[in-house]
Amino acid sequence: MSSTTACPGAIRHGREVWRHPPAAGIHARRRVLAATALLFALAFQSFDLGAELLFRSAEQHDSRQQWSDLRKYADPADTAYPRARADGTQIASEEVQVFLRGDITQKDVYSAKVMESLIKKGRQKIAGNLVTLAGNGGDVDAAMEMGRLLRKLGVSTLVPRDSLCLSSCVFVFMGGDQRRVEGRVGIHRPYFSSTRKVENRRQFYRQLQKRLQQYIEELDFPPSFYEALMAVPSESISIVSAADLKRFYLNGMSPSAEEEADAAAARDLGISVLDYLRQKAHAQPCAGVLRADGTCDGEVQKSAWSGASAAFPGRPQAREGVATAAVGGAHKQQAESEDPGPILGATGTR
Repeated sequence: MSSTTACPGAIRHGREVWRHPPAAGIHARRRVLAATALLFALAFQSFDLGAELLFRSAEQHDSRQQWSDLRKYADPADTAYPRARADGTQIASEEVQVFLRGDITQKDVYSAKVMESLIKKGRQKIAGNLVTLAGNGGDVDAAMEMGRLLRKLGVSTLVPRDSLCLSSCVFVFMGGDQRRVEGRVGIHRPYFSSTRKVENRRQFYRQLQKRLQQYIEELDFPPSFYEALMAVPSESISIVSAADLKRFYLNGMSPSAEEEADAAAARDLGISVLDYLRQKAHAQPCAGVLRADGTCDGEVQKSAWSGASAAFPGRPQAREGVATAAVGGAHKQQAESEDPGPILGATGTR
């Protein structure tokens, strides 16, 4: 399948814009060659990753618990239940770590529905109620469908340290009730992958814009996030600054979710919401559980976040140089159908 790669004119980080200097002389040509080499290296790395929703289960070996090899929700052999321990004892509900990596496709939606079914049947429970993500883009509609599914399950989402969640990956990440970014998140406006001429292509794109706006509003993110997303050209990636992660509710919780959580915590402590908010303000920053005496137990939630982060397999990493290549141009594929085709993230990985 043919594809084209375009070198971006600008790389955005927060509110800053870094522009490539004009190509002049041998040094400029060397820089272009080096950037191209990085883009090809990232592309080959991404093909190795593929698009997968993975899990590994807690198993007992020699009276010790350890995590199994990685399994795929798309593989029926990996999701065959009931499972048994090494001594033959049946496991009623298997504790699993869940990871999403690579480019997102409709196959991942199927995998996510398999995961949902196993959880609802009591076959699996997600360790720490946490799904860990790293990816370079993919099908926007598939990503939004997966995000809605995660929100329905009430799980939290994490982008681990040294990892990238770019383009459509962000829409899946948004599905978490609570969200945490330890790596980097990158956004841009989506595009249709097909180059075929279609009379109503603009209408298709306006419909896409409406779906995006509806998704952002439905999951309780601010309209300013949609505006920031659409302001970034398809061939670029804007790495969201720490301040904007908070401003767009990408780090933490949305206001309605936090309101619900505050009320529940106040009920559990037997105090008013106002008293709880006062204790919460006094205890800031608190990464864990607020005790009845107003002190913070930071180990509970911290262990869940850090454990998944350290164990995340095969993640696209935000190393110096590779991260720059990741915001390079787009492999915009041609499609056979007359419609504009799937909506893909332009991150130089297809």
